[in-house]
Amino acid sequence: MTSLLGRGVRRDISDRPDPDTDQVRALLGVALRPTGVAIVLISAVVIVTLVASNSDLTGVVGAIAACWLALHQVSLTITDAPLGVLPLLPTAVMMWAVARGCARAVTARSTLRDAARVVAAAVAGPFVMTLIALAVVTDATSVVALEAPNAAEALAWVVGIHLVAAVAGVVATTGRAECERRGAPSWVPEVARPAARAALALFAVGSAVTVASLVWSWSDVGTLLGDGSDPVGVLGLTVLSVLYLPNVAVGAVAVLVGGTAHAGGTSVSVFDIVAGPVPPVPVLGGVPGELVGTAWPVLLIVPLAIGALLGRDCGRLRLPVQETAYTVGCAAAGVGVVAAAVGFVAGGELGVYGFVGVEPLVLGLITFGFLALPGLAVATLIARRNGVESDGGDEIERTEKSDKFAETAAFEDTGADDPALAFEVKRLALPSMRYRSEPEADADADRESGPESEPGSAAGPAAPDTSDGSGETVLEGELVDDSAAGPTDVADTDVIDVEVEAVPQDQDEPGEPETSPGTDETETTSDEAAEAAEGDLPDGPLTPSD
Repeated sequence: MTSLLGRGVRRDISDRPDPDTDQVRALLGVALRPTGVAIVLISAVVIVTLVASNSDLTGVVGAIAACWLALHQVSLTITDAPLGVLPLLPTAVMMWAVARGCARAVTARSTLRDAARVVAAAVAGPFVMTLIALAVVTDATSVVALEAPNAAEALAWVVGIHLVAAVAGVVATTGRAECERRGAPSWVPEVARPAARAALALFAVGSAVTVASLVWSWSDVGTLLGDGSDPVGVLGLTVLSVLYLPNVAVGAVAVLVGGTAHAGGTSVSVFDIVAGPVPPVPVLGGVPGELVGTAWPVLLIVPLAIGALLGRDCGRLRLPVQETAYTVGCAAAGVGVVAAAVGFVAGGELGVYGFVGVEPLVLGLITFGFLALPGLAVATLIARRNGVESDGGDEIERTEKSDKFAETAAFEDTGADDPALAFEVKRLALPSMRYRSEPEADADADRESGPESEPGSAAGPAAPDTSDGSGETVLEGELVDDSAAGPTDVADTDVIDVEVEAVPQDQDEPGEPETSPGTDETETTSDEAAEAAEGDLPDGPLTPSD
């Protein structure tokens, strides 16, 4: 019976798509989609720029390869002038696309091996493209005034950027489940959200300060835009300023937290400004030349307020005081590390103007201090007001969750990819029923023996057993439910005894039933009810749908 039920399941499983094919398709999308889209967009921008400026298309391939390297913050040297300050906006958009694709390629139940495959695919595609770009740039040095960059440095930048983006996307999907699987403390998955809010708040305030300074110095910005001799030049300077806007916002953040931002020969902080030559880029037209007034240190209240908001977010998690402090410290440290990394990427050498950017190490340390101190104070107050205490039950809960995830991962690693085991589990999940006929007793012997004789004591299969005097036959059967058995133990089944009532056919005459003079309509009604019950039963073996 079970084999009959498994035939349809076998056909259904064979018609389904192969999971390996879907996984390969997803990995190819992660590896090729961001790279392909980036190359198409870069090609379009380069060709439109060259055509609009009436330039020759001889070195278009080399320009596309150089733009691919610049997209990954690889320093270039053009006409013996180093270009180490590259726009952050295209790089940030590309990293967001990579992280989003990797997050979609995994699920919360994905194993570390699956996550590693996704990350490797996300790095492999750009790595191959970078090797091709390096070869093209080396070949194009004879056509355009461009020097080939250091190959090891270029590969390191590309691998690092895509690795960070891919890991961020995978962790965003599997991080919480992996922490539960590993038995990590309950506050560890809660660190990311407050840290992200604090980092975005800092960057938003820096961007607002940058825009405000540009509006305040609009006359200088207009003069720099006027250097474009025609509308195409003005449009090019405007687009270039928009692309470099995040770089300037990072410098504004450094100034707000008490650090120093350098723009060529000019150094800006809330305590002092050293004037000097500034690169003639419209987005740098808002750099102040002198410190007017003595109220600039008041701007330090901004990072303190963001630190207090970080403490409020951590305090609202309703964790014990000690775990709340851990959450604030880790969140502040994470924001400090991100600030230092972004500050390092946003700066560099710019031709004869020298260094443009911030001091990354100082920026990271100051950011950590401004967020951690007020954050700890506010979070501690909120946690004490909530009155949440650690009762020691978190360790037991983490152990239980770790064991549960370990059992699930063990089953997935050993049998989830095995088609035979998957088919066996599907087959056992379907209930099967069978009937067991008892030896039928002689009706006359039962009448003579009376109630003292048991229904199953008579030998011989001639006549069915009669449990009462209504002429109804009682058959004993069993309903076997195979779904209760495990995937490997098929022998254990749950047997449910079922009694099925049936009316025996008249053995005397096939015509109408005879009615004895002493019978009334009660026996006839009982016979009709038994016959209706028999009509609900199937003639053959039962199926799951019955």
